[in-house]
Parts: sequence; C-alpha cells; structure tokens
Amino acid sequence: MKRLLLASALLLVAGCTTLPQTPPAGMPAQVGAPEVRTGDEWKYSSHDGFTKQPRGAPEYRVTAIEGNAVTVQVRQEGRESTQRYTRDWSWLERPMTNLQNFRYDPPYPALPFPLEAGKTWHAFVNATDPATGRVNRVRIDGKVLGWDRVKVPAGEFDALAVQRVVYAGNPETFLSEERITEIDWYAPGAGGIVKHSSRSGHLDTRGSCPPCNQWIEGNWNVLELVSRTKR
Repeated sequence: MKRLLLASALLLVAGCTTLPQTPPAGMPAQVGAPEVRTGDEWKYSSHDGFTKQPRGAPEYRVTAIEGNAVTVQVRQEGRESTQRYTRDWSWLERPMTNLQNFRYDPPYPALPFPLEAGKTWHAFVNATDPATGRVNRVRIDGKVLGWDRVKVPAGEFDALAVQRVVYAGNPETFLSEERITEIDWYAPGAGGIVKHSSRSGHLDTRGSCPPCNQWIEGNWNVLELVSRTKR
C-alpha cells in the first residue's frame, strides 16, 4: 500500500493530466522507432523544475553503431561521458535519474516502440553499478499518456508523452529505494525526444514516530530541445 501511495504522489507532483488519445492531423496512430545514424546530434537546454534556474546545455552525439548497440557521447559544462542504447533507444548503459551510472540487463525499456496513446508496459531489469558490481532489481511501470503540443526552443511539436514510474531497487538500512517519475515527450516530426522531465525521492525511516517516514525529494530535471542534426 505504501508503494502505491508513493507512486500516486509522484504522478500528481509530475503534473500529469488527461491528454488526447487521438493523433493530431498528419500524425500516425502508431509511431515506429526512428532510424539512427552515426553523427546524429541533439542539443538541449536544461533547468531545475522547481526553481526554473538553468543547469547547462547538454549535447548528445551518436559516435558509433555496432549491431544493435548505439554509442552516444554526452557533453555538458566541459565534461564528457559515454552512454549506450539499443537502436530503439532502450538503455544499455547510462545513469538512472538522480543516481549513478548503471548497465542494464535486459535493456531498460524507455520507449517501447511502436508507441501509441494508451499503451502500457511493465518490466524488471537488473541494473549493475560498474564501479562496485552491485546489482539492483529495478521495476518499470510505463504508459503512453497521449498526445501533447509541446513548445521548446527548437519549435513546436506534436508529441506523445511517455511516462515511466520506476522503483530503483536500492534500499539501504534506513532509506527506502528511490522512486522515480520520468516523462519523455517523443515527437515523430523531430525523430526524437523534444522534452524530458525526471524527478525522484525516497523515504527516510530514521527517527521516532511522529514524525517518521520522511519523504526526501531529489532533483527535478527538465530538458528541452534546442536543435537536432540528422545525418
């Protein structure tokens, strides 16, 4: 019951509303995975969802494609890192929201193409921390909320809002596992994600009751597309 209540709270604070289920004019009912090529690049602006303060301008560039594995170089504020995905943008290796880098087996189903309004999915994946070898059992409950008209620095797009509620499987002695809410706005016209929102939190059970089971809020990350380069 506690997990269900927390999931509901995360949905409410994410600002989810009922979105149209019928595609806008010119949009397909089902959206397939985009073609990915070496050299494809996405540039975003990022800000804090609570304060609206800017947090930099991350850039993502496809540097290699080998079989079903896509390698992406990420640049932000002078730092570089590498992430890996499948061709349909399931996660192979990248950080989890507000947490460290993980390798996922099976791949983390972020965008289970084909996408269509109302689609739901549920999955468990093993997330391995390469630094420590620790393996967390992660639960993902996903839903395509519907169609949304999104305005970002790159322009206005008709996009499918794809939501994931995630249980990170990383409890500690006095801390619950991280509960994560992620929403990607995937625009067929842009061939990718034009907006992203992610936030997380956990329960701290230390202390006497009351108060007890204090909810600790993590960062609220928002990314908006600035430009898209297609090779």
